[in-house]
Amino acid sequence: MTKFRVLVVDDEPLARAAVAGIVKSDADVDAIDECGDGLAAREAIERDRPDIVFLDIEMPGLDGLRLADGLPPGGPVVVFTTAYSQYATQAFDVAATDYVLKPFSRERLLASLARAKRRVRERRLGQLASEIVEGGQPYLERLSLKLGDRTLVVSEDEVIWVEAQDYCVMVHSTRGRHLLRASLASFEARLDPARFVRAHRAAVVNVAHVRELVDRDGLVLVLCDGSEVGVSRARRQHVEGMLSSRRFGSARPPNAPSGPR
Repeated sequence: MTKFRVLVVDDEPLARAAVAGIVKSDADVDAIDECGDGLAAREAIERDRPDIVFLDIEMPGLDGLRLADGLPPGGPVVVFTTAYSQYATQAFDVAATDYVLKPFSRERLLASLARAKRRVRERRLGQLASEIVEGGQPYLERLSLKLGDRTLVVSEDEVIWVEAQDYCVMVHSTRGRHLLRASLASFEARLDPARFVRAHRAAVVNVAHVRELVDRDGLVLVLCDGSEVGVSRARRQHVEGMLSSRRFGSARPPNAPSGPR
């Protein structure tokens, strides 16, 4: 049976205890830890590598959104637990699995836990499949995509960017869009880090296809297909470092196509 390690993060002791008490009742959870602030949680995640994190948003020092946005590829599955509904859009921008509003029922939290466990299992299966299929090959060179009775071969050079879509990834290439059943973390692990960079928790970009950098309430990458991909604050310095040797314009040309952000 698959077991899970869970971290509960909330600066309110009663709220933290309520989440931990419900989560402990799940037989699949074999370890549960607690933190009272975002900074301590970041250290606990680096040290203990939990599978699932139940995370409050408004906390002193480091809020939950910034903590989640700065998590490394392949980090824990995140479930936000908060009394504030206005952060929902931002929560899913950092690839949260669920958004649970306080006060919550036992049934609601257990349903959220079940969803998070499914996400972890999918990720583990995706990583295992990648290891089996790819063998000792260091980085992905091409994708073989089944399209009805034919197979489309897309080279790594043709991949523009990749975005997470629930349990799948959408590969945007110069030859179209392709939906694959894999986690973004397992897919990114097969990409050359000298050529691809994580822009935020749900997007990886091929730096060769970046045409502009735009500072528009945060850094935005304008890609060769017209797509615009925002860069998280936590990853901005790294992304700018990757692109520092390239030259870009400061604004999008008139009438340039605009894709999804």
